[in-house]
Amino acid sequence: MKAKTYVIGNFKGGVGKSTAAQMLGFRSAQKGRKTCIIDLDMQGNTSDVCSLTHMNFSSEEGGGDNEGLNFENTVADVLMNEAPLESAIYQVVNNLDIIPANIAFEMYDDWIKENYNSSIDQFKYMERVFAPLFEMYDVIYLDVPPSISVYSKSAMYLADWAIVILQTQVKSMRNAMQYLEYMEFFTEEFDTTLQVAGIIPFMLEASDAVDKEMYENAKEIYGNHLLKTIVLKNARLKRYDGSGITMEKTTKGRLKQWDRKSHELFDSILEELDEHETWYEE
Repeated sequence: MKAKTYVIGNFKGGVGKSTAAQMLGFRSAQKGRKTCIIDLDMQGNTSDVCSLTHMNFSSEEGGGDNEGLNFENTVADVLMNEAPLESAIYQVVNNLDIIPANIAFEMYDDWIKENYNSSIDQFKYMERVFAPLFEMYDVIYLDVPPSISVYSKSAMYLADWAIVILQTQVKSMRNAMQYLEYMEFFTEEFDTTLQVAGIIPFMLEASDAVDKEMYENAKEIYGNHLLKTIVLKNARLKRYDGSGITMEKTTKGRLKQWDRKSHELFDSILEELDEHETWYEE
């Protein structure tokens, strides 16, 4: 069975795309789904967080027992330097792998355009290189930079589903709409079947009147695509950027409150996304 593949997008930076990719990938793996995150952002933030996450788990859990990941090969090596695909796959924890990125991936835009003239040939090249992954995994998440670029367009071509991240700010609202409009154009132009799995409202201030008003506006604009689960501003999620994802336990073996709340939040998001996907089957 072919992996369900998701691109996580918005044309505005800093809205939480990478955080969503990391948490959805982690929670998907915890649910027993064989999951891969492909980092297509040259900043490599998701790769860094996954390396830190690996440190936080025991070898029995698939982690590194306080050792981070050493990324000898990255997505740039695979796509531009003919490194074997398997040489750039790293286990984060059980059921979760990452194909990392770093600043070397900045050269991919020039490289692919020098080697393949047409957009469709550029997209098909990445599809061909990554083809074995679709048989290896249940779920693949594509983390892309916030731009209309060969990276983001290739990801749209590969993906079955789009998850759009929405912050309740005017610019993010506008960029989310632009992303959806471009996605509609893209699917028609390149004859893909990309569908919207859902729009995640991200990093709202629970007590902020403007955020509340913007969220109500978003419900009118995006309708049923907007998830009911809201990611409020969350110190624990912010902490994961520097610590990696954690699942700290109490002395009684229970998950500590703030980790538990963060993980349950993304479990709810996964459930809503799964439900949304069934709408297209009717």
